[in-house]
Amino acid sequence: MAEATRSPAPRRVNVSFSPPTPNGDLHLGHLSGPVLASDVCARSQKILGNDVVYACSTDDNQTYVVTTAQRLGVTPEALIQEALDSVRTSLDLAGVEVDLFERPDAHYTEFVRDFFTHLWKHGAFDRREVDLPYDAGTGEYRAEAFVTGRCPTCLAHARAGVCEACGLYNLPGALLPSDTATALPTRPVSIWVLDLERYRSMLTNWYRSSDVELRPDLHKVVTRTLEGRLPYIPITYPGTWGIPVDWDGPDAPPQTVNAWPEIYVGHLYWPQRVRARGRAGCDEFVQFIGIDNGFYNAFVYLALKLLAVRHGLPVELPVTRTLTNQYFLLEGRKFSTSKGDVVWAREYLEKAGRDRARFVLSLGSPELQQSEFSEQVAVNTLRDRFDTPLATIADTLGERLSGRSVDAPPSAWWATAIEASVRRFEAAYDLEGFSIRKAAEALALHLEALALRAGQVRTDDASDVSGALLFLWTLRTLAWPVTPDLAAAVGEAFGAGPVGVPLLRDATVPPAGAFGALVV
Repeated sequence: MAEATRSPAPRRVNVSFSPPTPNGDLHLGHLSGPVLASDVCARSQKILGNDVVYACSTDDNQTYVVTTAQRLGVTPEALIQEALDSVRTSLDLAGVEVDLFERPDAHYTEFVRDFFTHLWKHGAFDRREVDLPYDAGTGEYRAEAFVTGRCPTCLAHARAGVCEACGLYNLPGALLPSDTATALPTRPVSIWVLDLERYRSMLTNWYRSSDVELRPDLHKVVTRTLEGRLPYIPITYPGTWGIPVDWDGPDAPPQTVNAWPEIYVGHLYWPQRVRARGRAGCDEFVQFIGIDNGFYNAFVYLALKLLAVRHGLPVELPVTRTLTNQYFLLEGRKFSTSKGDVVWAREYLEKAGRDRARFVLSLGSPELQQSEFSEQVAVNTLRDRFDTPLATIADTLGERLSGRSVDAPPSAWWATAIEASVRRFEAAYDLEGFSIRKAAEALALHLEALALRAGQVRTDDASDVSGALLFLWTLRTLAWPVTPDLAAAVGEAFGAGPVGVPLLRDATVPPAGAFGALVV
């Protein structure tokens, strides 16, 4: 007797998004970019039957926390806790179902310090004297959020670190002062750095051998960066904000781990916290980031990962996909909490509703190019491509097909339509070309086709009736990653209660119950 064929084991997929700086709530730029895209991705991998962990944290050790707290006249700790509570509320309102969303704690701090100290002990970092802006009034060196000026590459206004306009890195003290009269003088200080040029061959060999396709904007950052000498990246900064290390001895001035390289270690730590309760390890890691984080992900985090493996740390090398997005603009300006250019996610979610907000933000996501948010355009889009088709479907099918069941094979028209729609959703959810814009467009076209055809269903033809109802029923699965409330409503329309994650392989299996009414 032939041995039964076994289904392949589910892939272990870890999903994350850029940890939000806890200097305020989420705005629509966050939601339309990494946050919503990562949630749709995690959900889509679940309907494919994969073993998914979706985890993130706040980015407490960023200097933006300190500068914002100073501006608001509060303590950094109070600001962090308020932001954590606000972000959690916004994630819940948006239906973003993270397995874990925490803030760094003592165990995390120890994990990060041990990681970097291990690499330091193995000679991965270099001690280097650099010029940093120095505030003689406070006796403190300034870096990152404390320093602004003009990017020496593209001349856009930037803060120290990565330029948000061109995505390239600015070496410490390299910004062109916007106002030379008030610019802080620089003073030399010794710090520990990751000299990327030292590891050029390791990095270039990785990219040559990788078959993971980068999105165009990240590919541009990689190409342009490799054209010149690779920069060195501070691993430590002089100061007390962040995770302290004593690599120079107990009597040396205090130094802390640079918050940007720290983020990579968080990508290791937080999923491990979740997977400690289940199947350990990871086959694929998908991270969603704004393009302003592209340089760090493409070079710094890659170098840290490869060095960790080289020097014996228990770090895996899963297939890693870094999915960038461009900026969501508000009246031509990038959404920015620190600059006050925002529409708060919570306010919009409360006004538009969860599914409607998820749909319209997915449809206009800046995943490949900048996108402008206009509330009036959003209103019109929702009316034309979501609200009106749904109302037509609910009214027409409720009036004509209530009480009917999927009790015959679908007619040829509906069979072709079902196959075409499933293919569109599958293409949008496939990690090779994942796209929330394509997923939302697939949903819009599915609703459009059903709304236009609903009034033409021949009620005396069981195959036509069954086809229309089955086409609707597939949304219980296909729409779940983008509009989970609609998916639940479709299930309830056929008397199917909550069942957890609907699986794509069962999307076209007819429902057991008769169609009652679609309540949307």
